[in-house]
Amino acid sequence: MRKKILISLLLSFFCIYGKTQDIHFSQYHVAPLLLNPALSAMFNGDLRAALNYKDQWTSFGAGYKTYSFSADGAIKKNEWSNGFLGIGINIFNDVAGDANMSTTKVLLSISGIIDIDKSQQISMGIQGGLGQNSLNPNGLIWDDQYVNGAYNPGITTAEVIDLTPLYYGDISAGVSWKYVTGHSTISSYDASKYDAGIAIHHVNRPKQSRNLNDEKLYTKFILHSNACIGIKNTRLAFKPGLLVAIQGPSREIVFGGIMRYRLQEASHFTGYFGDQAIGFGGHYRLNDAFIPSVWYEFSNFAIGISYDMNLSSLRAASNLRGGMEVSLRFQNPNPFTYKRWSEPSFN
Repeated sequence: MRKKILISLLLSFFCIYGKTQDIHFSQYHVAPLLLNPALSAMFNGDLRAALNYKDQWTSFGAGYKTYSFSADGAIKKNEWSNGFLGIGINIFNDVAGDANMSTTKVLLSISGIIDIDKSQQISMGIQGGLGQNSLNPNGLIWDDQYVNGAYNPGITTAEVIDLTPLYYGDISAGVSWKYVTGHSTISSYDASKYDAGIAIHHVNRPKQSRNLNDEKLYTKFILHSNACIGIKNTRLAFKPGLLVAIQGPSREIVFGGIMRYRLQEASHFTGYFGDQAIGFGGHYRLNDAFIPSVWYEFSNFAIGISYDMNLSSLRAASNLRGGMEVSLRFQNPNPFTYKRWSEPSFN
């Protein structure tokens, strides 16, 4: 009986994994290449890199652990008068449950960015790469490892499982737009920045299983929008954001905002001079979780910490526990001081 239940769970997982949602980060704006390949180099600078880590559902067992690294930058920026190219790479690994069901992807992206005028840019991008799905069942328990009702880990199961990794190609595309206005200084804001984009992922619908006929990854559509709105004559800026992802029968809608405060010299918080900012806020994932977050930016770096507080129908079992997420971003030149045309000196 245990064997039948476990096999059913494993098959159900592969079916669900193959035909519903991809991995996702609550701090989605720090994983731009997972959102939209058109966001490659679509930022105020020349080079950007980010590390993301998410640990979720550990209250139910091994849970999920997701790691991501991305880097992108601009080329031909000083050679073309009204635009440039962007290139990027994103590598991520997701490990789920006691069976160590793993998904690893390496994705390369390229974008073309055009200056519409001194305040607007538009970008189009494509992305492609290689994915791998694998399984390590060494942590699983089978019914033939029980003797007289007692589990004996020294007994090797007779179950035969195909552990050959599954490889597949993956293709995505998207478009993005950005608008900036005004200017900012270390003492006050009088500027705003807005961006929006749409993307389509898994255009080729890669096959996800050798055991189930025609199990293919659902195509995913993403709509994203963010802003950074300076509050005049203050060092405050409000950063609202919206993410809508549709993949087969699954929907993810995340919205919220962060209040950012740019620290001035001799700050009460730090006591020394420097380019720094702090941020506090939260987002809500519809019918799922509230996500409070805190941010600290210093020179070229930014650190974000958030926590998914589960508010779904599972909250009685999860006791509001969802998952911790940490991100580290590097950007060069210093985003506090670097400007290109009318771009304000904030992110």
